[in-house]
Amino acid sequence: MVLIQSQPRRMEGPLRWVSMKRSGLKAKDLLATPGFSGQVLATLSGVTYLLGDNGEMLWLVRDGGLLHRRCIEVSFLPPSLFRGQNFLVEDHLLQIGGNLIYDLSPATEWKPPMLRPEDIGPFTKGQAGVRRLLEVISFSSGNHDSDKLISMVSFLIKERSFPTCPLESVAHKIYTPILNLAKLYLSQGMVNFPIAARALVGLGPGLTPACDDFLGGLLFAAHWLKKCYHGKFYWDEQPIYDLMDWAKHQTHPISSTILSDLTLGHGPESLHELVVRLIREEDPERGMNCVDSLGRLGHTTGWYMLAGLLTGMFLIPDKPNRFWS
Repeated sequence: MVLIQSQPRRMEGPLRWVSMKRSGLKAKDLLATPGFSGQVLATLSGVTYLLGDNGEMLWLVRDGGLLHRRCIEVSFLPPSLFRGQNFLVEDHLLQIGGNLIYDLSPATEWKPPMLRPEDIGPFTKGQAGVRRLLEVISFSSGNHDSDKLISMVSFLIKERSFPTCPLESVAHKIYTPILNLAKLYLSQGMVNFPIAARALVGLGPGLTPACDDFLGGLLFAAHWLKKCYHGKFYWDEQPIYDLMDWAKHQTHPISSTILSDLTLGHGPESLHELVVRLIREEDPERGMNCVDSLGRLGHTTGWYMLAGLLTGMFLIPDKPNRFWS
């Protein structure tokens, strides 16, 4: 478990009022909870995470950030925000510290794109779309690390065997367990998956470790495949929920929250848009806007989520009455 240490208190400036622009449904519900209060958990470039006293989390992002069901889009995030500041919601106003008030009333609700029954194409067509998208990504990405990651996932999907893993210490420690879990997933589906996935939780640097991001993207894809193709997948979801309960004590609270949401099919907006495009059998070239947006999410977060999603789209269909071992 990662402990959050308090920082020295900073001087606060004059009172400032800011209007909120858009909010996800979960954030909207939390802000409507009487007496919702807590503390600033973390402040990063363009995003501030708030943790309620009830254990629920939401975050503020500046214009242009990727929306999420726990996210609120605002036009201004002052650099004076710091970890440990108190916040309180009263009468449609979110007050952080003693000098910053956000007006919730103008905010419109953001919803992810939804799939209608008539939007859902054949199961194999979505996988073909992933293969074509992987070819496009491999020629478009200018990031060396993401090129390496996507190329390894592409090789594993096509060949069902291990690509050559880089031997650099940090990369090797991250890529090897990812490839091990991906190979298990591609060959056995959800059989033995929840136990094997524990090897990834919390692995990697940062508030959202790379292996958490990959696992979340993969489980996001598995969720939507099961939801869209009822006759192909019968796996029990409870072992995955048990995995999420276990993960709460193994990784950073921010990562645990994002990972649990991904398991339930809730992710950043570009991840939703991409899985919808793949299931609708849209031209992979049109998915590159989603890929580009994900590539700007965190330092590597978006790329690992993307790699997990693309791997997750190749979940093998279950047989009726197939049980977890």
